[in-house]
Amino acid sequence: MKWLKLSKSKKIIITLLLINIIAFASAQSYAQKFSTGQNTNQEIEKVDYLQKGWQIINWSYNLLRYFKKPNTNI
Repeated sequence: MKWLKLSKSKKIIITLLLINIIAFASAQSYAQKFSTGQNTNQEIEKVDYLQKGWQIINWSYNLLRYFKKPNTNI
């Protein structure tokens, strides 16, 4: 019921965030299929994973600012 009470802009933002999460998960699984099989440094992998996550958070926040109406609080 709460979903129906949300404003249109909030529904768009939530939908875009869900699409973002699904796209990231599918891209991650697709990239793992074609890994070279070489031993890589786990620390570098962790840093890369964190950087990708941070990029997604920034992208989501930029979408929030883009779709947010002026003088409104979300």
